Amino acid sequence: MTADRARAGDPWPDVRVAGWAGTKRSLHMYAQMLGKIRVALSPPQPNWMNTALSLTARGLTTGVVPCELSSLEARIDVYDSTIVVERSDGRRRNILLLQDRTVAEVYAELSAALKELDVICFVSPVPQEVPDTTPMDTDRRPSEYDPTAAQRWFHAFTSTAAVYERWRSRFFGRSGIQLWWGAFDLSLTLFNGEHAKAPSDRGYLFKYDLDAELMNIGLYLGDEKNAPFFFGYIYPQPEGAEGLPVQPAQASWSTQLSEWILPYESVSGSKNPEATLDAFIDSIYELCFTSAGWNRAALSYDAPRAHHQKS
Repeated sequence: MTADRARAGDPWPDVRVAGWAGTKRSLHMYAQMLGKIRVALSPPQPNWMNTALSLTARGLTTGVVPCELSSLEARIDVYDSTIVVERSDGRRRNILLLQDRTVAEVYAELSAALKELDVICFVSPVPQEVPDTTPMDTDRRPSEYDPTAAQRWFHAFTSTAAVYERWRSRFFGRSGIQLWWGAFDLSLTLFNGEHAKAPSDRGYLFKYDLDAELMNIGLYLGDEKNAPFFFGYIYPQPEGAEGLPVQPAQASWSTQLSEWILPYESVSGSKNPEATLDAFIDSIYELCFTSAGWNRAALSYDAPRAHHQKS
């Protein structure tokens, strides 16, 4: 990779976790703290949509969540290296994310900030969907937080979200982009409006997650041993999914995950990364109609062309 490709402003930077594992772990735990605030305060929505975080122009956010008859927003700013918590009455608290701060210190300061802002909610300290479930309020191990690495992550997710946003403008059904703080992946989800029977052997979360027919595309960061990759699946899974054709050529079926995967580097290293990612999404979307029985006419949308008024 050239020096230009490695710079923090590269829209498709190197985000292999081995190169920033400590910062990724810290950032993931901070995102989990925000996610748990959102879970505690947000009224339920189908498919857990009330629990997802969103990207901002400077990091990620809970979005505006109700807090009694007012509201709250908590966000991470990767440029100022802060967690910002704001109430709709104008009050605000900042928590600095520094190299030498432990997860427990950040958790304690965030909890204190919520109390000072009169926010009554329980932020569970136990991490979810990660191998290491050391409670965040007792995690006093030396931690890392490199702002440059966090910004590289942010650029990769921002570029991915931009492709998702443009792509989904053709879809007439319910859709959305979610930053799932459990696995720390960024997903585009399409719903065709039909209910589905949720699997009975995958626990409480999936009981309410996979109870609708959907298509999901995501970017997962992997870990120190596994490189980041895009994934895609349709639920219910089409018959013979493992043998169905998916583009581009670097995409393949993962028997372990029961999903189609495309290495992140196949996108970031492409001459046209956006077109490469589009091809992956397009081919799985086509299978929704040819193999999963979705109604093409009902779900297709001819978006209006942007109207630019001359001054």
